Amino acid sequence: MTAAEPALPAPELIRTVDGINLALRRIGPENGPPVILTHGTFSNHRSCLGLANYLGAQGFACWLFDWRGHGDSERNDFLHSFDDVAEYDVPAILDAVRQRSGQAAPAWIGHSGGGLIASMWAARNPRLAERRLRAMVLLGSQATAAGTSLRHRLSIQAFDWVLRWQRIAPSRPKNVGPEAESARLMRQWCQWNLRRRFDSLDGFDYLAGLAGIAIPVLGLAGSGDRFIAPQAGCRALVEAFATPQAQWLLCGQANGFREDYSHNRLLLSRNASLEIWPRIAQWLASN
Repeated sequence: MTAAEPALPAPELIRTVDGINLALRRIGPENGPPVILTHGTFSNHRSCLGLANYLGAQGFACWLFDWRGHGDSERNDFLHSFDDVAEYDVPAILDAVRQRSGQAAPAWIGHSGGGLIASMWAARNPRLAERRLRAMVLLGSQATAAGTSLRHRLSIQAFDWVLRWQRIAPSRPKNVGPEAESARLMRQWCQWNLRRRFDSLDGFDYLAGLAGIAIPVLGLAGSGDRFIAPQAGCRALVEAFATPQAQWLLCGQANGFREDYSHNRLLLSRNASLEIWPRIAQWLASN
């Protein structure tokens, strides 16, 4: 933390209906328009902290939360799936923010898997999502297009095979991120991309479930992100909402950006703070 940054508030613990305590903290004015920000796999709330501080200075009440097993949230047995995070964590946080802000419909900003979990919950609850979400920003979120090259596909297949024998997904030595991750959850991501189908463990088609949800959606992808969240998958997720209020933006030099953004630099870089964060703030202000 630099001298210019506000102190990070202590988290409040929010209990899900299946008994997991999630860490939630607010940055920005208490009465500002509420915005929920969350991280992706192998990460925690700190990945969204810079953007939250920026939006807080713009007058938004930013609510940061950690998924189960991440950051300051409860360390459970790591047997959860993406479905569990979407089914239990998302509504618990939506309820908590509604109660504390007094506003029924916050915006949601999710990086990578943080955008997937909100989309999954919305797909299962389309009419409720229209009432409970004001807008969604999906940063590098996709589930169907990783592994387009043979080398990448073989990497995903090998990772999926290793995960069969693990409870916790190995993040090092490749230094994927600062947090441990559920092997069951990561196997779901591998299978989605190998089969090109974004579905639940019980067979629910999430992309089909998003059709017709009438909330504003802004999707951003990095043109330099060719493995974790290639543009084709990010665009497919945005376009699945099938609403005129869905917008798509590829962040790369060909479109006038300072760089061809990678998966992490789309959220965590000085260039992102100069040209992506302001776009998000402007979009939220108009939606």
